[in-house]
Amino acid sequence: MKHPSSINPALPQGVRARALTGSLLGTLLLAACGGSDTPPPPSSRPLAQSCAAYVPSNLPVNATFLRTELRETQTVTETHYATGEPITMPRACIVRGTIASGPGSTIHWAVELPEGADWNGKTMTLGGGGFDGFMPTDDPWHVKYVQSDAALSFVRISSDSGHQTEDFAWATDPVALQNHADEANHLALQVGTHIATQFYGKAPTRRYMVGHSNGGRSGLIAADRYPNDYDGVLAMAPAISQQAHQVNMGGFNRWIYGRHADGNPDTSLPAQANWISPGKSALYAAAEIAACDALDGLTDGIIGNVEACTYVPTDLQCADDVAGAQDDSCLTTGQIEAIRLNYADKTVPLTLANGMTGYERYGRGGAATGDWQVYAFGFEYDGGFLSKGFSYIAPTSVIQALTGSESADSMNHDPLGMATQWQALANTMEPSTDLVNFGQRSKLLVWYGMADTCVSVYRTAAYLDQVRQTSGSAAFDRFARFVTSPGVGHDLTGPGAAKADLITALVDWVEKDVAPDQLVATGSSDAGTFERPLCPFPSFPKYTGSGDTSKATSFTCSVS
Repeated sequence: MKHPSSINPALPQGVRARALTGSLLGTLLLAACGGSDTPPPPSSRPLAQSCAAYVPSNLPVNATFLRTELRETQTVTETHYATGEPITMPRACIVRGTIASGPGSTIHWAVELPEGADWNGKTMTLGGGGFDGFMPTDDPWHVKYVQSDAALSFVRISSDSGHQTEDFAWATDPVALQNHADEANHLALQVGTHIATQFYGKAPTRRYMVGHSNGGRSGLIAADRYPNDYDGVLAMAPAISQQAHQVNMGGFNRWIYGRHADGNPDTSLPAQANWISPGKSALYAAAEIAACDALDGLTDGIIGNVEACTYVPTDLQCADDVAGAQDDSCLTTGQIEAIRLNYADKTVPLTLANGMTGYERYGRGGAATGDWQVYAFGFEYDGGFLSKGFSYIAPTSVIQALTGSESADSMNHDPLGMATQWQALANTMEPSTDLVNFGQRSKLLVWYGMADTCVSVYRTAAYLDQVRQTSGSAAFDRFARFVTSPGVGHDLTGPGAAKADLITALVDWVEKDVAPDQLVATGSSDAGTFERPLCPFPSFPKYTGSGDTSKATSFTCSVS
């Protein structure tokens, strides 16, 4: 094949043009086929070789490359929440680096590259939980909630959200706060897209984001502020309205840990007279399930019809509160009130992001999931910070950062006296309810466990109602779905059906226009594996009265 410059200039103009066109076409075809002028991409070699040799070039957003490392497939035991569940960490070439976005915030990012023949041509950003400060793609718990073999074929991207500690002290730096709120994942996505294109020799065809808890919030805020970043977002138990939670948990924490403040000044009682121990949680869980289990038409150990469950444990009340505080076979008067407060809406009159005030209740069934100890009550009663539940630890961490006082906590803080600071923080951290631009090109799938006692399913329901109003119902239904699993807590534990391949469901919706309206989740019990439909909120799986109780087809989604 001759180079265009060697074509005879004496040829007639039309012939010369055709010759030139043919020559260029041949050159392009050779390049496309990996001709001698274009070296093959790194992914053409076995992953172990390509990973060791790969050095990305021309990284965007002032990113810096640190190293690559090959992670072979490994099975680890996830111990973050002491479930002991084995989790497979996928084989990948991990590319690591940083983005120095300010003196008080450096973003650490990771891009996981599968074997060239295994790549599906897409990326998946994994959002982190808590206050971040770690790499979600490295963390077994955050890999666990993906629950999809299909995820192994994606280029997986994550960041630590711009800081390296899992507290909130870094939030006094405005750049660090903005990175955590939304910017870090946005920048990491650009780096990951660049690396994927360079490593495989072609640009990703689709980009997805998957996140749980704060990672779910990250997905929603990405849909709001960067509507062109993702073709689809899966937000699992999104921890939106975090400042509403932090502002409103003070009264609950004072009741549990404040030695009978807020209306119970009887100092003759033991300090833990209002606290729910693991034993008392188990006692209450069994009684609540016994009272409400059959409300969904089937006695199966799952409180399916959450809204119909109004059980109050007066039948478990101790004969004597002093002795009963140490007795796991009964509940004191203060402990019964603690349970009522757990299931009550919080009403601190401070208006935060999206015009929302207060913080909604938790769903029924959390005592049977482990959430009560991890999030509401802690595993033991003493004055130690880490012995208390997350609903004390998280607000207190934020309050200490806002006030600059290490002695401040959610039991002595007056949020109304710092309304401006709380409102500014909420406005930085919260997605708006205008997802119109996102909805014009992308899809949103939201999942929640109805027994979640970390973040309220009802707050997310209220937020999505506002999104529907902003978008219009017809448009909302074209791009968003909100499904739930009764009997499942924040950590995907509990008697309900928690396992579902939501990633494949989202991909099928984006790429095949198959709406996720017939989703099925699986769970396990002593009787074996069972299925339940994932119902759109506020409906629940109701047994039809006949058919195999282990099959989703024997249930219908009902609101009563």
